[in-house]
Parts: sequence; C-alpha cells; structure tokens
Amino acid sequence: MNGTITAAELRHELVRRQLIEPSADNVPDTTDGRPWFISLVLGASGWLAGVCVLAFASTLFEPESPVAVAVMGLVLLAAAFALYAVDRDSQFFDQFALALSIAGQFAMVWAAHGATDSDATTAAATCAMQVLLLFAMPNPFAKTIAAFFACCAWALTVRFAWWGSSTHDDAAQVALAPALIGWFIVWLPIIGATHALINNESRWMPGAARRIARPALTGLLISLSLATWISEPFDSLMFWNDQPQKNWLALWPLLGAAGALLAAIYAFRLRSRALIGIASVGALLHVGQFYYLLGLTLLTKSCIMVALGVLGLLTATWLQRRGSEQEVAT
Repeated sequence: MNGTITAAELRHELVRRQLIEPSADNVPDTTDGRPWFISLVLGASGWLAGVCVLAFASTLFEPESPVAVAVMGLVLLAAAFALYAVDRDSQFFDQFALALSIAGQFAMVWAAHGATDSDATTAAATCAMQVLLLFAMPNPFAKTIAAFFACCAWALTVRFAWWGSSTHDDAAQVALAPALIGWFIVWLPIIGATHALINNESRWMPGAARRIARPALTGLLISLSLATWISEPFDSLMFWNDQPQKNWLALWPLLGAAGALLAAIYAFRLRSRALIGIASVGALLHVGQFYYLLGLTLLTKSCIMVALGVLGLLTATWLQRRGSEQEVAT
C-alpha cells in the first residue's frame, strides 16, 4: 500500500475533518525542497554579501549625510523587492535580493542612528522598519528574517530606553524587580503572539494569511530561542571584569533558557526538527552564559539553579502522573 497522498486528497481529508473550510485556498505547492541547513548556509552567505554590498555602495557613492544614506538604503530595498517579485524560484536571484535587502536594512539603521544619535530611537525605528518589511517582502525567508530582526530591535529598544547603552567601564547596578519586569516586558508580547499564532494555526493556514503568519511564527521562535544575547548584548560578554557590581540582569540568561525551552515546546507542536534543534542549543548556551555572566556570586547562582532543578523535577513528576491518569481514564 502506498503511504503517500496527493495534495487534492489531503485537502479533501482536511475538509472532511472540518479542519479547513470548503472555500479555503488549495494546498500550497511545495517549495524548492532545499534542506533547512542549506537554506541556513545560503542565508548566512547572503548576510555577508549584504555587508559587502553596503561597503561597496558606501565607497562608490560616499554619502555624507543621514538623508543620503537613507536614500541609498531605500534604493537597495526597492531593488531587493523587485528581484524577489520578478523571479522567486531562482536561487541566484534570491541570494542577490537577500544581499541587497540586508545592505539596505543596515543602511537604514546607519541613517537612523546618524539622524537621532540615540540607540533607543534607532532600535525603535529599526523595529518599525522590520515590521513593515514583514508585510511588504514577497519572499518567505525575507519575511522570517524581518520577524527575527523585529524582535531583536524591540528587545534592544526596551533595553536601551530603560538602562541605556552599558559600556565595559560603566556597569550599571540593576535591582531584582526592574530586571524581572524588563525581561517580561520584552518577551511576554512575543510569547503571546507565538502562542496565538500556534493556537489559531488551523484558521490562518488555509488562507492568504499564512504567507505572513508562517514566516512570522518562525522568526518569533528563533528570537525566543536566542533571547538573552539579543536583549542584553554587551554586559553578557563581561565575564572578564574582576570587580563586577551587583547586577540582577545576570538572571536574564536563565530566563532566556526558560524561553528557549518554551520555544522548543512550540516547535514540537509544529513538528519542526530544525526549530527544536535551535531552541535546544539556545537553552544549553543560555545555561552556560548564566554560569559565566558576572553580577551575582556563584553561591547565589548555585542556590537558584538548585531551586529551579527541584521545581523542574516536581513539575515533571506532576505531568507524568497527570498523563498516567488521563491514560487510565481513556
């Protein structure tokens, strides 16, 4: 017996089970079939090429004002959009468009910082730009990058607006309550959006909304897996400081590990091995970062990790018993 089914048979079965409406769009055709790790390497190559494109354009045109840099960025973004719209199946043009898009985005960030001279304002403008690109770009991978960068920019907006740009010589003392509140302000909206998209997948998947919702969901899960490096980019590297001040931002890696595990759960619901792998690696790296990040004593960190370990074991035991009870009931 052949275990494969056609797209028409799949659509008929989904309609029969009332998972989609009879008037829903047809099942979308498959993509180019590239493995996810090939797409990852190509994406990284596109980012590197984007930096080279920006350096070449800056050397060629020598923009001397933020307005000139912004115009250059808009031209690059428009060229990227045109390439995506004209030929969506060519790997060469996809990568060329990605390079132009990355160069244009970097140019717009450069222009925003030159015009405002404010890290928080630049991050906020970048977040708004990425949300616009999420809806405007016709390529799914470009939409995923836009969603990821939007989360990065949102995290940095809160980080810079609240505590400013920390330096190696001026480490700020952050109390426990502001540190916890700041993290939840950054990531609760992202967790809420992720949860809403997954719970309503059967509603948006059959229609045109999937062209935005699916890449946005992927970008949200990736950003949630790599939370701490995004929202605390500088102090997380200050493990060489000999006399650190007490800084409860050191808890952010541990909270980031919890966020990465939550992303792994969501990725499991989506049956995405790539996202599960990213979330798992992110959780392990967050735990390692929590150990090396100064701001709290090793004794305090050890007590916190022991308490969380006990809490995790109790939660696992409760879930196991609940699952056994449900099996007996059924």
